[in-house]
Amino acid sequence: MKKFFQTLSKIWNDPVWSKVIAVAIVASVSLIYATVQNKTEGVSFADSFKKILDLKVKIIYIAGAIIIYLIGKRIFKRKDSFYNRKQTKLREFNKLEDKQNFILYRWGVFFDYETPFISDLTPFCTRHDATPIRFVGSSCPIAGCNNNRQQINLHLAKNHIESVLIDEWEKTK
Repeated sequence: MKKFFQTLSKIWNDPVWSKVIAVAIVASVSLIYATVQNKTEGVSFADSFKKILDLKVKIIYIAGAIIIYLIGKRIFKRKDSFYNRKQTKLREFNKLEDKQNFILYRWGVFFDYETPFISDLTPFCTRHDATPIRFVGSSCPIAGCNNNRQQINLHLAKNHIESVLIDEWEKTK
């Protein structure tokens, strides 16, 4: 039963399937209403469905419902609703330090639908006493630094970091 509700929750959060489920719910309620009317009042199914479609609602009720919905949406609006909690937590994983080579990597975490990826990978040299120094190209800009003599392959570094990021993402699911 728990697996059913997990699957239903996953489907409900999908933009297309949530609408399919909503239509199924409305259709089920209409069918139940038509069946009850057929049994209690002796009205045919066709007449019951016509009665549902001919239901007249005053415009003031619709306007009031829309206003209440908009006010409620404004009051209960989350501050960072663009990313869910898991995505926000994973976005905090935005740096990695290679202590062997004295290189600090920083990046931004974004999502392509449900798949995380990194953007703006920037390496910094941490061999110097002060704050980390941003690499120019693929090496440290300070002459005489070991990181100035060796070139790093940003494509390979990005591939490795994204692999670690996807592994972290899979662990949170």
